[in-house]
Amino acid sequence: MKMSRPHKKRNILRRYRNEEDGNVAVLFGVSAVAIIGLMGAGLDFATLSSAKSRSQSIADQTALLAAVYVRDNGGQPTPTVGSDILLDQTPSSDNGYLDKSLRTYTAAELGYEYKGWVEGGAENVTVELEYDEINGEIHTTVSGKTKPTFIQILGKQDMSFAAKSTAKYADLGLYDPASVLMVLDNSGSMAFDDKPLTFNDATNQWEDQDNAVPRIDALIQHSKNFFTLLHDLVGEQNTDKKKILRTGMLSYNSGTLSARSVAMNWSIQSSLNSLNNMVADGGTNSAPSLSKARSWMAGEDKNHLNMHGEDPVKYVVFMSDGLNTEGGSTWVAEKGTGQWYGERCVEYHKGKKSGTCKRYGYDTVESETRPSFGSGWEEGKWASAADIASIADCKVMKNEGVKIYTIGFALAEGLYDTNGYYGYPENQNLDKEVRDQAYSFLTQCASDPETFLTAENASELEEAFKRIGNDIMTEMIRLSN
Repeated sequence: MKMSRPHKKRNILRRYRNEEDGNVAVLFGVSAVAIIGLMGAGLDFATLSSAKSRSQSIADQTALLAAVYVRDNGGQPTPTVGSDILLDQTPSSDNGYLDKSLRTYTAAELGYEYKGWVEGGAENVTVELEYDEINGEIHTTVSGKTKPTFIQILGKQDMSFAAKSTAKYADLGLYDPASVLMVLDNSGSMAFDDKPLTFNDATNQWEDQDNAVPRIDALIQHSKNFFTLLHDLVGEQNTDKKKILRTGMLSYNSGTLSARSVAMNWSIQSSLNSLNNMVADGGTNSAPSLSKARSWMAGEDKNHLNMHGEDPVKYVVFMSDGLNTEGGSTWVAEKGTGQWYGERCVEYHKGKKSGTCKRYGYDTVESETRPSFGSGWEEGKWASAADIASIADCKVMKNEGVKIYTIGFALAEGLYDTNGYYGYPENQNLDKEVRDQAYSFLTQCASDPETFLTAENASELEEAFKRIGNDIMTEMIRLSN
């Protein structure tokens, strides 16, 4: 009779566990490759998904702009005479986009970026437009390929993506009225360049990056493009019947700059004109302007109802290049900070024994536990009063149905050229802590994580404004797809 011997089984398992010869090493190596491959494939498909999402946004916006052109001009665009001129014709919504039988564009030509999602960038992404005169529609297709990093081992050299959109121009109309308010930072740091300096090892000098521009110049230019996009969408609005969009602008530094601001009205041109008055100066306090924004937006329902009897969709676009530096600080109760605020003895009775306090004063102390002296200690931290007030007003607006976009501009870590702005050294450093604090503040003001946008330079600021403009357009005009 053979009997089972458990101790022998345990010994076999122990030897397998401790085995150091090639078989186990090979097994481990194969498993590791498989795991890393799966993780890599996930990254590749995430990149593909980002490219698709970006392409859909471009397809939607291009279709809408083309449809607006046909509506306003009575027909689709025609090419400039001469084949050489045709190829060189600058693509723009102002002169219309040609049918794909005449011209295929690249995303780069139309001013879009893909931020490394596509090999070769936006230059390798095609944008095609096709006019359907029978059905009165414009069809757009945006397509390209991403270059995978990991799944190439499976023989996949590229991954294709495509996005399509359709807009009817035969019966194109504005379906939802809107109010759009820009709240724009004009503080002194807006005089700095949009890109950090780079260090040249050969010259041992800090140097400007290519195409670096003062932030205020970028803001003026791309804000103009934003308002122009809205103007092209609705036209002049010179009669009551055409009035569907109200716009306004609040410029701020240490407070609201009335001379550079425009109250909500039916004329987009007034905001365009006021942009030329913006300059970079002063400190930063967004609270007064966001308080005024809350007040203005609260009255927009009534303004639209009186004009055309409909409730508007309401937007606030809030842009800043850093932290609030003015407005003081306030104490906020919070557990676990190790900071306490309360009263301690500041003056003793003369001639009395030590420890007899004549007068108490408020103070902040660092301690893991509640201080044993004085009274009224509360654990918490000092926080920006401007941040707290701004976030409170943002919360009220969100609760009242306002969609808030926030843009953190030029907040990449690094050393920035101040362009000689008064009161600052030649270069100014921006560290991770300041950037994270600014991002946290702007995230809390945004309607949701998707409406908090980062724009590390002028080009990305243009992209941010285009995305917001596209969102507003798709809300005001219903796409067919």
